[in-house]
Amino acid sequence: MNPHTQRRDRFEALWDAHYRAVLAYAMRRTDPEDARDVAAEAFTTAWRRLDDVPADPRPWLLGLARGALANSRRSSRRRIALAERVAGSLRTTAETPEEHGLAEAMARLPERDVEALLLVAWEGLSHADAARVTGCTTGTFAVRVHRARRRLERELSNVASLVTTIEERA
Repeated sequence: MNPHTQRRDRFEALWDAHYRAVLAYAMRRTDPEDARDVAAEAFTTAWRRLDDVPADPRPWLLGLARGALANSRRSSRRRIALAERVAGSLRTTAETPEEHGLAEAMARLPERDVEALLLVAWEGLSHADAARVTGCTTGTFAVRVHRARRRLERELSNVASLVTTIEERA
Protein backbone atom coordinates (compact mmCIF):
# COMPACT_ATOMS: atom_id res chain seq x y z
CA MET A 1 0.00 0.00 0.00
CA ASN A 2 1.43 3.40 -0.92
CA PRO A 3 2.05 6.05 1.78
CA HIS A 4 -0.71 8.35 0.53
CA THR A 5 -3.29 5.57 0.79
CA GLN A 6 -2.03 4.66 4.26
CA ARG A 7 -2.32 8.29 5.37
CA ARG A 8 -5.83 8.58 3.97
CA ASP A 9 -6.91 5.31 5.60
CA ARG A 10 -5.45 6.41 8.93
CA PHE A 11 -7.31 9.72 8.74
CA GLU A 12 -10.58 8.04 7.75
CA ALA A 13 -10.26 5.69 10.73
CA LEU A 14 -9.68 8.71 13.00
CA TRP A 15 -12.71 10.44 11.50
CA ASP A 16 -14.94 7.39 11.80
CA ALA A 17 -13.96 6.77 15.40
CA HIS A 18 -14.12 10.36 16.71
CA TYR A 19 -16.09 12.74 14.49
CA ARG A 20 -19.35 12.29 16.40
CA ALA A 21 -17.65 12.98 19.73
CA VAL A 22 -15.95 16.12 18.39
CA LEU A 23 -19.19 17.35 16.84
CA ALA A 24 -21.13 16.65 20.05
CA TYR A 25 -18.50 18.58 22.03
CA ALA A 26 -18.85 21.57 19.70
CA MET A 27 -22.67 21.40 19.62
CA ARG A 28 -22.79 21.69 23.40
CA ARG A 29 -20.88 24.95 23.09
CA THR A 30 -22.25 26.69 20.01
CA ASP A 31 -25.04 26.59 17.42
CA PRO A 32 -25.26 23.60 15.03
CA GLU A 33 -23.86 25.39 11.96
CA ASP A 34 -20.86 26.72 13.85
CA ALA A 35 -20.41 23.34 15.55
CA ARG A 36 -20.04 21.65 12.15
CA ASP A 37 -17.50 24.30 11.15
CA VAL A 38 -15.59 23.75 14.41
CA ALA A 39 -15.52 19.98 13.90
CA ALA A 40 -14.37 20.44 10.31
CA GLU A 41 -11.61 22.80 11.44
CA ALA A 42 -10.49 20.35 14.12
CA PHE A 43 -10.25 17.54 11.59
CA THR A 44 -8.54 19.78 9.04
CA THR A 45 -5.87 20.45 11.63
CA ALA A 46 -5.76 16.74 12.46
CA TRP A 47 -5.13 15.97 8.78
CA ARG A 48 -2.26 18.46 8.65
CA ARG A 49 -0.81 17.10 11.89
CA LEU A 50 -1.62 13.42 11.35
CA ASP A 51 1.89 12.42 12.40
CA ASP A 52 1.29 14.12 15.79
CA VAL A 53 -1.87 12.17 16.68
CA PRO A 54 -1.33 10.56 20.10
CA ALA A 55 -2.25 6.99 21.02
CA ASP A 56 -5.49 8.27 22.61
CA PRO A 57 -6.63 10.84 20.05
CA ARG A 58 -9.99 11.91 21.53
CA PRO A 59 -8.61 14.42 24.09
CA TRP A 60 -6.23 15.80 21.45
CA LEU A 61 -9.09 16.22 18.96
CA LEU A 62 -11.27 17.89 21.59
CA GLY A 63 -8.37 20.26 22.27
CA LEU A 64 -8.25 21.09 18.56
CA ALA A 65 -12.00 21.71 18.64
CA ARG A 66 -11.60 23.91 21.70
CA GLY A 67 -9.01 25.99 19.86
CA ALA A 68 -11.27 26.24 16.81
CA LEU A 69 -14.12 27.42 19.07
CA ALA A 70 -11.90 30.08 20.61
CA ASN A 71 -10.86 31.26 17.14
CA SER A 72 -14.49 31.32 16.05
CA ARG A 73 -15.51 33.39 19.07
CA ARG A 74 -12.71 35.88 18.49
CA SER A 75 -13.76 36.18 14.86
CA SER A 76 -17.39 36.66 15.89
CA ARG A 77 -16.47 39.46 18.27
CA ARG A 78 -14.52 41.17 15.50
CA ARG A 79 -17.42 40.74 13.05
CA ILE A 80 -19.92 42.07 15.59
CA ALA A 81 -17.74 45.12 16.19
CA LEU A 82 -17.49 45.61 12.43
CA ALA A 83 -21.25 45.29 11.98
CA GLU A 84 -21.85 47.83 14.73
CA ARG A 85 -19.38 50.25 13.16
CA VAL A 86 -20.95 49.78 9.74
CA ALA A 87 -24.49 50.24 11.07
CA GLY A 88 -23.39 53.35 12.95
CA SER A 89 -21.68 54.67 9.85
CA LEU A 90 -24.77 54.02 7.75
CA ARG A 91 -26.91 55.91 10.27
CA THR A 92 -24.61 58.92 10.41
CA THR A 93 -24.05 59.17 6.65
CA ALA A 94 -27.62 58.44 5.56
CA GLU A 95 -29.18 61.44 3.86
CA THR A 96 -32.51 60.14 2.59
CA PRO A 97 -35.31 58.30 4.38
CA GLU A 98 -34.48 55.24 2.27
CA GLU A 99 -30.87 55.29 3.43
CA HIS A 100 -32.01 55.66 7.05
CA GLY A 101 -34.34 52.68 6.52
CA LEU A 102 -31.48 50.61 5.12
CA ALA A 103 -29.29 51.54 8.09
CA GLU A 104 -32.01 50.50 10.53
CA ALA A 105 -32.69 47.25 8.67
CA MET A 106 -28.97 46.39 8.56
CA ALA A 107 -28.65 47.12 12.28
CA ARG A 108 -31.36 44.53 12.97
CA LEU A 109 -29.63 41.74 11.04
CA PRO A 110 -27.41 39.12 12.64
CA GLU A 111 -23.71 39.92 12.27
CA ARG A 112 -23.17 36.96 9.93
CA ASP A 113 -25.76 38.40 7.53
CA VAL A 114 -24.20 41.85 7.65
CA GLU A 115 -20.78 40.40 6.93
CA ALA A 116 -22.04 38.36 3.96
CA LEU A 117 -23.89 41.30 2.45
CA LEU A 118 -20.97 43.68 2.93
CA LEU A 119 -18.44 41.33 1.40
CA VAL A 120 -20.54 41.02 -1.74
CA ALA A 121 -22.09 44.49 -2.02
CA TRP A 122 -19.43 46.81 -0.58
CA GLU A 123 -16.23 44.87 -1.12
CA GLY A 124 -17.39 43.60 -4.52
CA LEU A 125 -16.20 40.05 -3.88
CA SER A 126 -17.48 37.03 -5.77
CA HIS A 127 -19.11 34.31 -3.70
CA ALA A 128 -15.96 32.21 -4.11
CA ASP A 129 -13.68 34.99 -2.86
CA ALA A 130 -16.01 35.92 -0.01
CA ALA A 131 -16.19 32.25 0.98
CA ARG A 132 -12.40 32.21 1.28
CA VAL A 133 -12.56 35.32 3.49
CA THR A 134 -15.12 33.72 5.83
CA GLY A 135 -13.52 30.29 5.78
CA CYS A 136 -16.44 28.37 4.32
CA THR A 137 -17.27 26.75 1.00
CA THR A 138 -18.63 28.72 -1.93
CA GLY A 139 -21.93 26.84 -1.66
CA THR A 140 -22.26 27.62 2.03
CA PHE A 141 -21.50 31.28 1.41
CA ALA A 142 -24.03 31.46 -1.43
CA VAL A 143 -26.70 30.12 0.92
CA ARG A 144 -25.67 32.68 3.58
CA VAL A 145 -26.00 35.55 1.11
CA HIS A 146 -29.35 34.29 -0.13
CA ARG A 147 -30.71 34.02 3.42
CA ALA A 148 -29.19 37.37 4.38
CA ARG A 149 -30.90 39.06 1.44
CA ARG A 150 -34.23 37.53 2.41
CA ARG A 151 -33.83 38.72 6.00
CA LEU A 152 -32.78 42.18 4.81
CA GLU A 153 -35.88 42.40 2.60
CA ARG A 154 -38.02 41.40 5.58
CA GLU A 155 -36.36 44.00 7.81
CA LEU A 156 -36.71 46.70 5.14
CA SER A 157 -40.39 45.86 4.93
CA ASN A 158 -40.70 46.05 8.72
CA VAL A 159 -38.95 49.43 8.81
CA ALA A 160 -41.17 50.74 5.99
CA SER A 161 -44.28 49.58 7.86
CA LEU A 162 -43.05 51.28 11.01
CA VAL A 163 -42.40 54.53 9.12
CA THR A 164 -45.86 54.37 7.54
CA THR A 165 -47.45 53.83 10.96
CA ILE A 166 -45.55 56.77 12.44
CA GLU A 167 -46.51 59.01 9.51
CA GLU A 168 -50.18 58.03 9.83
CA ARG A 169 -50.18 58.93 13.53
CA ALA A 170 -48.49 62.30 12.95
